[in-house]
Amino acid sequence: MNEQIKKDIKIIRPKSEYATNSNILRVAAYCRVSTDSEDQASSFINQISYYTDFIRSSDKMELVDIYADEGITGTSINKRDEFKRMMRDCELGKIDRIYVKSIQRFARNSLECLEAVRKLKSYGVGVYFENDRVNTSNMNSEMILYIKSAFAQNEATLHSKRMAASYRMKMESGSFITCSAPYGYSLIENELEIEPYEADIVKRIFEMYLSGKGFNTIASILNKEGIQTKGKRWTNATVIYVLTNEKYIGDSMLQKTFTTNALPFSKKTNRGERDKYYVQNSHPAIIDRDTFNTVQKRIVERKNNKMQSREKQHIFSGMIECSECGWHYKRKIQNGVVYWVCSQSGYAGFVCDGSNLRENDIKSAFIIAYNRLRENEHEIIDATISQLCKAREKMISNNSDIGQIDAEIARLCEQNAIYIKFKNQGIMDEVSFREYSTEIQDRLTTLRSRRMKLLSSDTEYNCIDELNNVKDNLNEFPKTILAFDDKIFEAIVKKIIAKNDHSIDFVLKGGIRLNIKMNEVMTK
Repeated sequence: MNEQIKKDIKIIRPKSEYATNSNILRVAAYCRVSTDSEDQASSFINQISYYTDFIRSSDKMELVDIYADEGITGTSINKRDEFKRMMRDCELGKIDRIYVKSIQRFARNSLECLEAVRKLKSYGVGVYFENDRVNTSNMNSEMILYIKSAFAQNEATLHSKRMAASYRMKMESGSFITCSAPYGYSLIENELEIEPYEADIVKRIFEMYLSGKGFNTIASILNKEGIQTKGKRWTNATVIYVLTNEKYIGDSMLQKTFTTNALPFSKKTNRGERDKYYVQNSHPAIIDRDTFNTVQKRIVERKNNKMQSREKQHIFSGMIECSECGWHYKRKIQNGVVYWVCSQSGYAGFVCDGSNLRENDIKSAFIIAYNRLRENEHEIIDATISQLCKAREKMISNNSDIGQIDAEIARLCEQNAIYIKFKNQGIMDEVSFREYSTEIQDRLTTLRSRRMKLLSSDTEYNCIDELNNVKDNLNEFPKTILAFDDKIFEAIVKKIIAKNDHSIDFVLKGGIRLNIKMNEVMTK
C-alpha cells in the first residue's frame, strides 16, 4: 500500500486592486455637462456632490468614479472620451452599476444607446436612469429604454432643425454673427475687427501673388520668416484660402457649410444643397475690391493654363514615385537638361532627400530593364505566373469563408421571415419587430459586403491576369530595343520607384520589379 502523501495547500489571496466584497455594490456615475446656459443643478461640481453624498449614504455602495464629458454633443458616443473610459473600466470588471440622471444625458442616438446598454449588460453592469426610472438590469426595461432614447433622438433632431431655421432667418436678415475670425481679424463683442500685424501679412500675400509668385512659393517665404497662421505652418491651401476669401473685402458669404439633418450630425461643405447668403460691407475691409477681383481672375487663368498643360503630359508624369516620402516626381528643366525631381522638395519650404533623375537616364535604364526582361522572360514571368497559380489554388481550397457567409445569410433570412410572420399575426409588436429586423438587416449588409470583398479581392488572380497581358504585349514587340519606345513603356510598366541608393525600380503590371542601378546607365 502506497504511503499517502500529505498535501500542502496554500491560499492565494486576491490582489487588493481586484478584491471585491460581494455585499458592496461598486457604483459609478456618468454625467454629461455643458458649458452653455444649462441650470446650475446640472453643473459638474453639483453632480459630483450629489452622487458622492447619495452613494456614501448607503453602506451597501462604494463609489468607484464619476465620469463626465463637458461641453460637447451627446449625439455620438465616439466623441465622448469619459464615456469610453467608463466602458473600458466596466469591461475590466471595476463597476457593478452606473447611475445617470436621464437617458438624454447618456445618449441621444437610440441605436448607440441600446448598443452600449447591451454591452454593459454583457459585462454584468446595470444602468439606472434616475429621472426615467429605468433600470437596465431588468430585461423588460430594455424596450422602454429604446422607446425613451428614440424620443430623445427625435428631440435632438428637432432641436437641430430649430437651430438651423434660426440661423437661416438671421442670415436672410443679415444679422447672423460669425463664430470665428479669419486670419487678419479678431472677434470682439461679436464684431470682426482688423488685427494690424496679420492684416499686413494678408496684404503681402496678395502683393506677392500679383507679382507672379505661386502658392507654394508664398507659403515657403512666410514659413522661412517664422510667420504662422493660427499657430501652424503655411501651405498652398492656407494661401489659397486667404486669396479667395471674400472676408478680406469686407463681405461675408454665409452658409458655406451646413449640418446634416439626420443623426449622427455632421458638417458638410455646401455645394448647392442649401441656400447661400452674400452680405456686402458686413465688416471693415483689408483688401480693396479691384485688387481682390484681379487676383480671382489671375487664379482662374492659371488654373485653365494648368489644365491645358496637363492635356500634354509627359509619359513619366504621375509615374515616378519617391521611396523617401511617397510623393510623385515632377519635370524640371535646368540649364537645358531635363530632370525629374521629388515634388515635395521645395513645397512650402519642405525638403526631401529623394535623388534627382535625368530624363535621358530614366529612358536608358528602361532600355536595359526591357532587354534584361526579354532575355530572361521564362524565368521572370512564366515562373511567377506558375507560383501565383499554385498559391491561388491553395488559397481557394483552404478558404471556407464564402460558404460560411452564405449559410449565415440563409439563416438570417429565415429568421427575419419568422419575425415578419409573428408581426402579421400580432404575436410581436411593431417596436420589437423594428428593433430585431433592423439588427438582422445590418448584419446582412455586413455579411454581403464581406462576401463581395472576398470575391473581388483575389489578388493572385488579378496579378496573373495582368502578367498574361504583359506576355501578350511582349509578343508584339521586338526581343531587343536600342532606343526608348513610349508604346512599350506604357504597355508593360505600372510605375517607377526612385530609390535613395541611386537605383530605380520599374514595377511591371502584375507586380514584378526590375531594379536598375543608375551607374549601369552612366557606363552605357
